Amino acid sequence: MSRLSVALSLTLLASLWVAAHAAEDNALVAESLRAMFQSGAADTGSAAANADLDAIRDIYVVRDFKPIWVRDAAPKTKAKALLSELKISGVNGLSPDFYHVDDIEALMGSTDPGDLARLDMLLSGAVVDFGGDLANGRIGPALAPTENAVDPLPMTPADYVAGAEAAENLRDFAGALLNEDYRYVRLIAKLSEFDRIEASGRWPVIDADGAEIEAGSSDPRINDMRTLLMLSGDLPLSDLGGGAFDGGMVAAVQSFQARHGLEITGDIDRATLVEMAVPVSHRIRQIKVNLERRRWQNRDLGPNHVYINLAAGEVKVVQDGRSETFVNVTGAPGSLPTFQGEIVGVDIDPARPGTEVLNVNSSFIDRIGGEAGERMVAVSDAGALAKLVAKGTGEGDALVSALAAGKPTTMAFEKPLPLFVTFVTAWANRDGTVHFRRDTQGRDARIAELLQLD
Repeated sequence: MSRLSVALSLTLLASLWVAAHAAEDNALVAESLRAMFQSGAADTGSAAANADLDAIRDIYVVRDFKPIWVRDAAPKTKAKALLSELKISGVNGLSPDFYHVDDIEALMGSTDPGDLARLDMLLSGAVVDFGGDLANGRIGPALAPTENAVDPLPMTPADYVAGAEAAENLRDFAGALLNEDYRYVRLIAKLSEFDRIEASGRWPVIDADGAEIEAGSSDPRINDMRTLLMLSGDLPLSDLGGGAFDGGMVAAVQSFQARHGLEITGDIDRATLVEMAVPVSHRIRQIKVNLERRRWQNRDLGPNHVYINLAAGEVKVVQDGRSETFVNVTGAPGSLPTFQGEIVGVDIDPARPGTEVLNVNSSFIDRIGGEAGERMVAVSDAGALAKLVAKGTGEGDALVSALAAGKPTTMAFEKPLPLFVTFVTAWANRDGTVHFRRDTQGRDARIAELLQLD
């Protein structure tokens, strides 16, 4: 036998030996997984996945308990990719601690079949929790019904595991679950920006109890305020120098006031001082809380809809994908949670001039019951709003006639208009500005506690 033939034979034997031992390794992990399920010891680390464990087990049964995330006594590339995604879950305002990252990482280097079976289970559980958090938010209606009454998107824990198992790319799989709404994406970018500002240590401390400052005045705090206005995007970097409360700074203060829903005076009054005194860490917390609220909105409302933000006191009417107007909310109870529904009609009562009532149907309202009056959202300047809403349903002319008649009228729309009611205290606009509103009801604190932000 030639030396070449001997070399080829040895290579073939080595390959066969490796393949045999790899198959043996996979079989041992599979047996460990089988034993976990049969003994009742299977634990994914996910409450949601464990609650649907029979369906998770079925996925493994079809594979004859072949591991999903492990091959040849080592984690697959897909397992490493998932771990990487979990580690950077903070970009979405979530925490790696939610997904047993430390436990998973500790098992990644093991070759013990029992450890690898445990790793496989934890990774499957992490996919369920991470996928569910991205698709519907971490705080569902069952956990906080007074905050979130939005019916979750219909995906089961087994759907997440099966989808991840079939996916060629874990990032693409996660991206498909993520809220692609531009409002969510813009807020993610702002979270990253504020994280960098906090890391720089440049955000100044402003005393909320200090004296008010009128435009044109001089004050030793002006330099710090100019720095804050520059970091917040209200003052151009080119205008940073100088300690005068000049025209450029007045414009910056007005921009700051507009972004915080304050009276636009250009003076640093008490309300402006209070907002300037908010530390950057609190703004980061506020953004993370509102990213969670945006995840509750992970659904397409269509080109025509009405969006009510109770925190800002605004109604946004969208037609053909474009925002038409904002109208102050006057009658919607501040205690309403985030919920989805549809506007099915309008009530007109001349005895209440300037106020029409949008009749709303939603599964949330059906669940809480109540009288017909509790199924309504009242707004100011409702004549203009009602016309816009009716225009979106194709019944604008009929509503104009009803308003002109001056008689009590109830109009039912043939084509309901999608509605989303929420309580958002931080959002980012297309122009790159980030807006904040004071949480007068303490809702942010409740969400922050559930997200373990404090």
